[in-house]
Amino acid sequence: MQVLWQDLRLGWRWLMNNPGFTAVAVLTLALGIGANTAMFTVLNAVLLRALPVENAQRLVLLSDPESHGIGGGDGSGTRSLYAYTEFEDLRDLNQVFSGIFAADSNLRKLDVAIETAGQFSGSESAQVSMVSGDYFRVLGIRPLLGRTFAADVDRVPHANPVAVISHGYWTQRFARDRSILDRKIRIRQTVFDIIGVAPEGFLGETVGLSADIWVPLTMQTEVFPAWTDFLVRPKDPLQKILWLQLAARLKPGVTREQAQSGVNLAAQQIRQADASALTPERRREYLDSKIVLSDGSHGANALSDTFGPPLEILMAVVGLVLLIACANVANLMLARGTARQREIAVRVALGAGRRRLIQQLLTESVLLALIGGTLGLLLAQWLDQLLIRLVSTDSARVALDLHPDVRILAFTLAISVLTGLLFGLAPGLRAARTDLNSVLRGSASGTTRAGRQGRLPAARVLVAGQIAISLSVLIVAGLFVHSLQKLAGQNPGFDHDHLLQFDLMFLEADGYRGPAIHQLHEQLLERLERVPGVRGATLAFMGLFTGNDFGHQISVDGSRPKPSPEYSARGDLVSPNHFAVIGQPLLMGRDITAADANSVPRSAVINETFAHKFLGKANPVGKTVWHHRDHPEPFVVVGVVADAKHNSLREPATPQFYLPFFEASGDEPSSASFEIRYSGNPSTVAAAVRAAVKEVAPSVPPVEIHTMNELLGQSLITERVITQLSTAFGLLALLLASIGLYGVMAYNVASRINEIGIRISLGARPRDIQRLVLRETILLVGVGVALGLPSVLVAKRVISSLLYGLTALDPAAISLAALVLSVVAVLAGYLPARWASRMDPLVALRHE
Repeated sequence: MQVLWQDLRLGWRWLMNNPGFTAVAVLTLALGIGANTAMFTVLNAVLLRALPVENAQRLVLLSDPESHGIGGGDGSGTRSLYAYTEFEDLRDLNQVFSGIFAADSNLRKLDVAIETAGQFSGSESAQVSMVSGDYFRVLGIRPLLGRTFAADVDRVPHANPVAVISHGYWTQRFARDRSILDRKIRIRQTVFDIIGVAPEGFLGETVGLSADIWVPLTMQTEVFPAWTDFLVRPKDPLQKILWLQLAARLKPGVTREQAQSGVNLAAQQIRQADASALTPERRREYLDSKIVLSDGSHGANALSDTFGPPLEILMAVVGLVLLIACANVANLMLARGTARQREIAVRVALGAGRRRLIQQLLTESVLLALIGGTLGLLLAQWLDQLLIRLVSTDSARVALDLHPDVRILAFTLAISVLTGLLFGLAPGLRAARTDLNSVLRGSASGTTRAGRQGRLPAARVLVAGQIAISLSVLIVAGLFVHSLQKLAGQNPGFDHDHLLQFDLMFLEADGYRGPAIHQLHEQLLERLERVPGVRGATLAFMGLFTGNDFGHQISVDGSRPKPSPEYSARGDLVSPNHFAVIGQPLLMGRDITAADANSVPRSAVINETFAHKFLGKANPVGKTVWHHRDHPEPFVVVGVVADAKHNSLREPATPQFYLPFFEASGDEPSSASFEIRYSGNPSTVAAAVRAAVKEVAPSVPPVEIHTMNELLGQSLITERVITQLSTAFGLLALLLASIGLYGVMAYNVASRINEIGIRISLGARPRDIQRLVLRETILLVGVGVALGLPSVLVAKRVISSLLYGLTALDPAAISLAALVLSVVAVLAGYLPARWASRMDPLVALRHE
C-alpha cells in the first residue's frame, strides 16, 4: 500500500505537470466512458434494476410482463392478461401466495382538478393507475404520509373514492404540502379523497410508466368508463375483457415451481366451473389455458420489448467507441513515453525493475482513467436526460429511475480501471524495453534507434485498429439511417397529409346514453363538415395509429374456424364515405353509405389482402363472409380498398374488413376516432374543431387533436432514437479515429524532421514530401478499412431483425461508410503532410 500510495502521488504530480496532455486524455476518456455509462444506466433501468419494494425477489408475475392494453376472448393458451373476475377467483382460491394483486395494464392520462378553498380548479392531466386493494401491502410499500388503501376497497364496487399520490406528483402539484391529507381531487365527475403519499422513488409496478395517482380498481367506471363494466362477470365465459396485470408474493418456503403448480390447479377449477355449459369442442379449447409464473422482481415492463434489443446493440456500439478512445490515449501515452525515455532510463539505472516500472506507468494510466470516468459519470447523467426527452412524446411519457446506484457506480469504476489498464499496458511494456545504454549515452546509434522507435510502430497498429472499429460503427449507423429512410418513405395506404384525428367517448356519467349517442355522432359529423377549412369528416371505432386492434375469426361458409392466425382478420366500424375522406383508394365496388345502416346482412368493405386470402381470385363484391365473436355474423362485401397500415409502418399487409359504424337500432359504440380532412393552418382548424365539439357536447372534456403526420412520426420514435444515437456514436468514433490518425502522423513527421530536411535540400519538391507522408496515411486507412469490412457479417447476425427493407449487407450503407471514413481519415493525414512539405530545410537540418 505504501508503494501504491507513492505511485499515486508521483502519477498525480506528473499529470499536473502536463496539463495539455492531461486535458486531452481526460476529455477523450470522458466521452468514451460517459457514453458507456449513459447506455448502461438506461439498460440497467429498463432490464436490470429491481423494483424499489420490500424483498422484490419474492415477487412473481402471473401475466406477461410485456402485455399491455385491452383485449377480448376466453383467455385460452398461455395467459398474458386477465379479467377482473378471474383475479377475484384466483385471489379467493389462493393457497401459495401471501398476497396477490391486480393492476390496470395501462396508465390512464386524465384531467384532474384539485380542490382549493372549496372550489375545484387548475385541471391538468395526470397519469392514473387503477389497482386492487392489496397492491401496496403485497409490494411492501409504506407511505411517506398518511396511509394506503387496503383489501376492503375491493368488497363494494364504486364505493371507495380514495387516492394515493406519488412523491413526484405531490412535489409538482402540491409543493410538498404536508396538509395534503385534507385535500380532494376530482377525476371526471367523481371526487376522491387523498389519503396518502407514496415514498420517493416508487413509480409503480411497470418499468417505463410513472403513475401520478393510484385509485382502487373498483372505481373503474368512474375513472375509465368503457362500453361495458369491466368489473362484472360476463354472461359468456368466452367473451371476457382482458386488461389486468396480475402479480403476487410467494409464501415463505414456497418455490416458484410449486406456486405455478398450485395456481394452475386453482385456475383449472375455476375454468371447469365456467365451461359447464359449453359444447365439448369449445370446452376443450377453453380448458387449454396455462399460467406461467415469471420473475416479478423487475415488475412488468413497457419498454423491454421495444427498446431492449436496440439498447443491447447500442451498448456494444459504445463499447467500440471506448476502444477507439483507449487507442487514442494509448497513442498519447506512447508519444509521452518516447519523450520520457531519459527519465525512465535514469529510474532503471537507479535500480527500478521492469515490474516496478510497469506498475508505475499503469498507476498513472489508471489514475488518468479514473479522472476521466468521474467526468464521464457526470456527462452520462446529462446524456440520459437528453435520451429520455428524445423517446418521450406529449402523449407517451417515458419514466425511468436513472439515478446512479451501486451497480452503475461499480460499472463506471470497473470500466475506468479496465480502460486504464488497457491503454496503459502497451506504453508500459514499451518503456520497460528501453535501451538503457543508448539513451544515457545519447550516441548516434542511440539516436538512430530512438528515431526508429519514434516512428511508433505500435501506434500504427492502434490507428489501423481504430479505423477498423470506426468503420464497423459507421456501417451500423449507416444501416439504421438507410432503414429509417425506407421506413419513413413507406406509403401508409392513405393520404396522411392534411389529416387530423382525435378520440371522443360519450359517457353515461356525462349524461350521454342509448340512442342519444347515435344522434350525437351524426350531429358532430355534420357540425364538423361546416367548420371553416374542413373538407371532410369521418369516424371509425379503432382509428389510425392509435394502438387499438380487434381481431375476428373468419369463415366463408359460416362454420366456426379453428382459433388460428390463419383464420383471423382485423375488424373496424366506419362511417359513410370514410375511405374518401382519409384518402384510402377504393379499388372495386363502393364505399360505406348511410343506407348500409339498414342492410341485412350487413354490408362491408374489405381490403386487398382479405380478398386474396379468403376469397381467392374470384370477384369478391357480392360474396358473403362470416366473422365470429360469440356467434357467427354474416356480411356482404360491397367494396374493396387498397391495403393500409393500421398501427405501424413496419406491419405487413393484414386482412381487414370494415362494417358500418351506424346501425338503424342506434346500438353502436360510445367511443370513436374522428378523422378530419382539412386545408390551411392545422392549429387554426384544430381550435375550430374543439369549439365545434364543445358546442355539440358541452360535457365532454377538451379533446386532444393530432395531425396524422404527428402520429406517424410517433410510431417511428424507437427507430428514430436508435438512428440518432447510432449516428452520434458513429460520428464520435470517426472524430476520435481521425484525431488518433492525425496525432500519429504528426508525431511521425516530427520524428523525421532531419530526414525531411535532407530530402528537401537534395531537391525533393513539396508534392514529393506530401506524397511520402500521405502514402503511409493511405496505407493505414486501407489496412483499417480491410480489417473493418468483415464486421458486416457480425452485423448481419445481430441487427438484421431491426432493419426494414434491407439487409445488413446493404451495399449503399457499407460503401458510404467506407467512403466517408476514408475521406475524413485522409484529410486528417493530409494536415501533417502539408506541414512537412512547407518545412524550412535549414530549420529542419538544425533540429535535434
